Amino acid sequence: MGISKQFRTVVVTAAASTMALVHAQGVTSNEVVLGQSVYLTGALAELGNDFTNGANAYFRKINDAGGVHGRKVRVVTRDDAYDPQRALANVRELEKKVFALFQFAGTGTVREVSAVAAARQIPLVAAVATGPRLRAEHNPYTWYVRAGSTEELEAIVNHLMTVGNKRVATVHVDAPYGTEGLEAVQAIVARKGGHLVASAVMKTTGEGADQAARELLAAGPQAVVMITVPAASKAFISAAKQVRLRSTLYSLNAGLPIGAMRDLGQHAHGVIVTQVMPSIERQAIPVVREYRQDYLAAGHTGFSSASLEGYINAMVMVEALRRAGSNPTRPALARALDSMDSYDVGGFKVQYSNADHGGSRAVELSIGSVNGEKFIY
Repeated sequence: MGISKQFRTVVVTAAASTMALVHAQGVTSNEVVLGQSVYLTGALAELGNDFTNGANAYFRKINDAGGVHGRKVRVVTRDDAYDPQRALANVRELEKKVFALFQFAGTGTVREVSAVAAARQIPLVAAVATGPRLRAEHNPYTWYVRAGSTEELEAIVNHLMTVGNKRVATVHVDAPYGTEGLEAVQAIVARKGGHLVASAVMKTTGEGADQAARELLAAGPQAVVMITVPAASKAFISAAKQVRLRSTLYSLNAGLPIGAMRDLGQHAHGVIVTQVMPSIERQAIPVVREYRQDYLAAGHTGFSSASLEGYINAMVMVEALRRAGSNPTRPALARALDSMDSYDVGGFKVQYSNADHGGSRAVELSIGSVNGEKFIY
């Protein structure tokens, strides 16, 4: 007997559906799996854990409400301790089981991993990296949310020039984040009519802080721009106070999170820090109010800009999954992200196109309070 036309149609449709599910790696009927590698230990552990906790608080809320198109979002997280090679090893493991990569962090890490993402055509969403050269290289499979170092440094230099501080020095860590930041600040200061009088380098661990502080003291700058990570920031600020360096200190956002500032106590007073997220104190902003409620509901205390950032990163990821449709593929997710030309999460706007994956350009300046307990901005 021959096979009926209706039966052949059913077989072909079922086969096509099965192929779609196979193609959508990391997607099942009840979950979508994301892979994350981030620094949970090491020099930036405070930031990495806050990013992760903030994102998970939002994913928890979404999953409790039924997920995205009926699928729960599950994140497989690996620690890379701010080591790009460990992150690459994590990618080799994760790419076999996940639909997309999420919230990989660190300029050196994202530089390596974004190349893999492009080669494998795996979307890397909410990459946390600020290196100017990296961000200037458009990668069709990497999307950022926060502003980059270029925007942060422009805000810093604009401020110090406005207040008349044209003799500028820098201290940077010996990592891609530091060296790219140094190149950027040199160009911005020169363009704005300032003068870079000195530049010192130190380890991400804080080693070399005393020598760096003495070098800059000898140069007599009016302002010092720190392109450092938390451990290095704490060491340098303490050393600067010890040698009586009276320059105004400026830090990029990644260099001085709230925990590091509290560790410094009174030494953090007067340090100016860029902020790339809304203030966690401004509950009139819808996303801040929502974050605070969900963060507490997830069992966390101690609000921070970094955990708010993780929360917003997860919001962007979930919106992209929604737009990718009920049977998502990686190309569909990429198209969905590029369609977010003006996505407002509730007082914080992210903008993408197929030619620009920068996300937000928002930067504010804050100042450390008298006791180092909070940022004022």
